[in-house]
Amino acid sequence: MLSKEEILKIAKLSRLKISDAEIESFSGRLDQLLHYMEDLKALDLSNVEPMTGVEDAPTVLREDVPQPSFTHEQAFANAPEVENDHFVIPKVIG
Repeated sequence: MLSKEEILKIAKLSRLKISDAEIESFSGRLDQLLHYMEDLKALDLSNVEPMTGVEDAPTVLREDVPQPSFTHEQAFANAPEVENDHFVIPKVIG
């Protein structure tokens, strides 16, 4: 079972605010999910051909026409940090 600290870390990474009362509920659900993933890992898929997509039908594309879009305020509304009209993200490559 996941610890309280692990649940809080997952919630922080997911940008979720959870109360202490919800931690127990999330712990059980995430634990079930992890057990399910372990069951999937145990499947023998050696004779299953890899898929590149779920549909064989051709993709129908729309004409590339300019459309109304979000304003800067709407686009950055949920951003954790914005600088000079750009999203600020943590550096991920050395």
